[in-house]
Amino acid sequence: MRKEGSRAWTIVAVFFVSWFLIWGAGPNTGSAFYPPLLKYFGWSRAKLSTGFSVGAFSAGLVGPLVGWLLDRIDARKVMVTGVALTFLGYIGIAESHSFTPFLLSNLTIGVGLCACTGIPCSLVIANWFKDRRGLAMGISLAGASIGGAVMIVVMSYVITAEGWRFAYFVIAAPMVAIVIPLIVAFVRTRPTGETTVLEGAQQAAVALPGLEVRQAFTTRSLYLVTLIQFLGASIWAGIGQHFIAYLIGIGYSSAFSAHMLSIVFLVTTAGSLLSGPLADKFTARQALGATWIIGSVAMLALLGARHLDALAVHVVLSGFVIGATGVLTPLLILDSIGIKNYGYLFGLSAVFGTLGFAAGPILTGLIFDVTHSYSLALWIFVVASAVCAIAVYSCRPYEREQERMSAATTAAA
Repeated sequence: MRKEGSRAWTIVAVFFVSWFLIWGAGPNTGSAFYPPLLKYFGWSRAKLSTGFSVGAFSAGLVGPLVGWLLDRIDARKVMVTGVALTFLGYIGIAESHSFTPFLLSNLTIGVGLCACTGIPCSLVIANWFKDRRGLAMGISLAGASIGGAVMIVVMSYVITAEGWRFAYFVIAAPMVAIVIPLIVAFVRTRPTGETTVLEGAQQAAVALPGLEVRQAFTTRSLYLVTLIQFLGASIWAGIGQHFIAYLIGIGYSSAFSAHMLSIVFLVTTAGSLLSGPLADKFTARQALGATWIIGSVAMLALLGARHLDALAVHVVLSGFVIGATGVLTPLLILDSIGIKNYGYLFGLSAVFGTLGFAAGPILTGLIFDVTHSYSLALWIFVVASAVCAIAVYSCRPYEREQERMSAATTAAA
């Protein structure tokens, strides 16, 4: 039984701060930078989206490596390296004057984010928590949404007052001044005594519940989770990066649009905090399936966002869904494959999540460049949300997969 004492909750607090300053101030403010970067560089929306999205491609490439490392060395080493790379990437964007350095800087950010956010945080929480794992995950990820709600307004002000280059320095500085010291001081992969060295980690892994890597590849759940990761990331990245530009295009002011995105992030906090306890009470599968049904409704509402009431429906529902899926998707993976090889298998499936994160904005930008409208992209996302719901309900818990494998082995004998 894992001890969920003060040390475990201190780690959750550190993760909250980390998500606030890294993801909340970083990717979650990307929409505020979109209009000024379009104006400064004069690139098409598809080209600018490609520049941002290359980070997701790089994160996808290193996801399996990050997961493999986390199964073998202490998480803080991986996370500190990731934070440092993210810092360097944002400094690089601030100093960019052409597309190539902009591209390379975003590539660096992608590698860094992969190493310091989702995969290591979910693995550490899985090791430190059992009964309240969902709540711990929700509190941690709430840092990203609260950070987005606060920093999207801050960045909009800084960009207006000091320019987008200075704003990127404001994003980068707290990463080395605050996040790295906190991780070094408090984060450990698992409670002291379970394992502290490589050999111990390998021995402990044998006793952990879950599927072997080879077994996981014979299950439908791994492939369905991978599909959910890809489509889900495509939807929210595709909407998120273009959200302010979309609202400006249908008649709202840039300031109003930024405040709407801020409210989305505030509601995302509620989604993060409420979805974890729901998964603890019911199952991640049940909670996530219902969440994606709500996601389809949110996309439909955005199609009618010229009307303020429809926009309000989208803001509330999409905020909840973004927060809930961020918490529930890792929990669904745990339910489907167990914790034994969670780091590697999560990293492997996350490849497709990051590819979706890259593809969504590019697809949205291309559709706009060709049709001069976001409507077709939004209809695609409505359908994709429904597909995610069906895929979630089709996943099996790993205990059922084990029973199926045992029955197959018995029948073969």
